Amino acid sequence: MGNKEITLAQANALTQARYNFTVVEKRAIYLIIKEVRSQFIERPDGQRDLFNDLVIRMKTSDLQNSDTVLRDVYDALKNLRRKSIWIEDKERVLEVGYINYFEHRKGKEYLEVQVSHKILPYLVELAEQFTTYSLTVAISLKTKYSQRFYEYCSQFKNIGYFYVSIDDLRKKMMLGDSYPRYALLKSRIIMPAYKELKKLYELRQCDLYFNYTEDKVGRTVKGLKIAVITRDKQESPLKVDDYLYYIKMWLNSWLLTAQKPKNKAWVERVVNHLHKNPDLIPKLFARLKKLQDDEPSRNFAPLARYIIEEDFLI
Repeated sequence: MGNKEITLAQANALTQARYNFTVVEKRAIYLIIKEVRSQFIERPDGQRDLFNDLVIRMKTSDLQNSDTVLRDVYDALKNLRRKSIWIEDKERVLEVGYINYFEHRKGKEYLEVQVSHKILPYLVELAEQFTTYSLTVAISLKTKYSQRFYEYCSQFKNIGYFYVSIDDLRKKMMLGDSYPRYALLKSRIIMPAYKELKKLYELRQCDLYFNYTEDKVGRTVKGLKIAVITRDKQESPLKVDDYLYYIKMWLNSWLLTAQKPKNKAWVERVVNHLHKNPDLIPKLFARLKKLQDDEPSRNFAPLARYIIEEDFLI
C-alpha cells in the first residue's frame, strides 16, 4: 500500500451494526470499502444510486500482514461469505453478507471477491453522517476488538465523546454468553483495545486512542463514558458528559420526575437518545441554558418538551 495515507468512510449504521468478524475478515472488509470508495465516490463519474454486485481484486499480502499465512486468508474469506451482518434503523431491517464468493488462482498475488449489491449503499458516502478512519491503522490492528473500538472512536472523534452501555456493547460485538461478568469483559476486550490503541498513538502510528470512566449504579457497571483523544484533543475532561449532567438535572427538576413516573420515563428516553447521538448534547445544553438565562421565572417544563420533541426530534 506504500506510505500514502488512505482515509475510508462508511455509513454510521455499518459502524454501529451487530457483527462478529475475525481480524483477517475485517482486513478484507477494509480493503473492500477502500475499493468501493475508489469506484463509487472518488471517481468523478462514480455511480451513487444504482448498484450491482461488484467484483473486487485484492492482494493476498494485504490480507496476510505479518501474522497470518495464506490458508488463514482462505479460511477467513470462506467464513466471511457465510456470515451475515444485521443492520436495523427506523426504516428497515436488513440481514446481508459482505461477499458472494471469493476465488484465488494459485500462484497469483491477487484474489477476487464479489460484493453483494445489498451492502454497497452502506459502503459509500451516502449517509449524511459517516465514519472516517485510516486504512493504514485499521488494517494493522491485532485484535478484532481494537478494530471495533477504533471505528467507534473514529465516528465520534469530532465531538470527542460517546457513551456505550454494557448491554449495547455486548450486542454490537455479538458476545452472546461470553464474558458474562464485567470484570472479564474489561480484562479481555476493553483493556486490550485501550492498550493497543494507546501504544500505537504514543508511537505516532495511530491518530487516536480513548480514555474511559465507568458509569455505575451501586457497584454495577452499566456503561462506559468514553473520551476520544486525538492530537487536537490531548486532554479528556469529558466536557460533553458535564453538559449531559446539567441537561438531566434541569429536566428532572423542571418535569418533577420524582413525583411523576411518566415524566421520568420521558427524561430517560431523552438521555438514552443523547447517549446514542452525542453531537446533539452541546446543542441541547446551549438551548436549555439560554432558556433558563433569558426567562428565569418561567415554567420550563412545556417549553423544554417542545424544544426537545420538535427541534431535536427526540
